[in-house]
Amino acid sequence: MKIYVLHASIFGHTEVLGSAIAEGAKQVENAEVVYKAVDDVAPDDLKDAVGIIWGCSGVFGVPNKKMADFFFQLGQLWATGGLQGKVGGVFATTSTQHGGVENIVRSLQTPMQHHGMIIVSNTGPVNEERAKYGNPYGATAVIPVESSKDAPMNKPTESELQIAREYGKLVAETAIKLHG
Repeated sequence: MKIYVLHASIFGHTEVLGSAIAEGAKQVENAEVVYKAVDDVAPDDLKDAVGIIWGCSGVFGVPNKKMADFFFQLGQLWATGGLQGKVGGVFATTSTQHGGVENIVRSLQTPMQHHGMIIVSNTGPVNEERAKYGNPYGATAVIPVESSKDAPMNKPTESELQIAREYGKLVAETAIKLHG
């Protein structure tokens, strides 16, 4: 069963986070994970998916232009109900703590709602890592403008990557349970 993990990455941050999500989804039995940039997927390809997890970086708290352009291509799928009932998840990155990462993931959920998709929250065990790096709406990472010991340039922290793996697995499990 196909699970698409799609990223609209500008500087590589989101691609790295999406890769961790794909790793988590691959842990699920019967999940055939397709990991691509939004530029490399045709909207009709998504008809075969049972789950779709998409994500992007943000600009002033909204999805980047690559993702916005991709959403404009989904009109025919909306008109035909091509994504109704599919399971969805979202992920996002920003470069600063107050870059609007929660706004971005919420904005990424809106098209899923218009398409009649079932959105999976990013739930997990409440612990110190999840309290510091988690986000209930999807997987997120705040990538520093300058590298530090906690987060090198262009790479989420290991905690953010682990939460992303767990989220990818959760969305894939949910999709297969509902459509298996």
